[in-house]
Amino acid sequence: MKVTKVLAAAALIASGVAGCASTDEAMPAASPGHELHTFAPGWQRFFTLDWQAGQRSGRPILSGAVHSQYGATATRVQLLVEGLDDKGGVVSQRVIWLGDSIEPYETAYFNVAVAPAANYRVSIFAYDWGGRASGV
Repeated sequence: MKVTKVLAAAALIASGVAGCASTDEAMPAASPGHELHTFAPGWQRFFTLDWQAGQRSGRPILSGAVHSQYGATATRVQLLVEGLDDKGGVVSQRVIWLGDSIEPYETAYFNVAVAPAANYRVSIFAYDWGGRASGV
């Protein structure tokens, strides 16, 4: 009986984790007024972003780079990628993990599938600071 409960709990946890995994599909924006916003106001003091829209296998993607302008390692960096209509309204949103840490004054690159949109906006959604570079 105890083993059955443990197996059932493990199956529920596994299905929940699988449901939370990211996909290559862009997520539509929440209902109006419920859009996501950065958890890191003022991120522009520490990072610059360069990106461009393109296509891979006939699907829209954004390719770009995040440049650190600060003397500490940025960890757990997440980007907010938004699809915009021709009037600047948000039509899709997606939060992506950048991956590895960004060392002081270094650059990290990204490629992300997006939903078709008239325009796009990319910003830093969240990050943490790790260790400082020597001499800083």
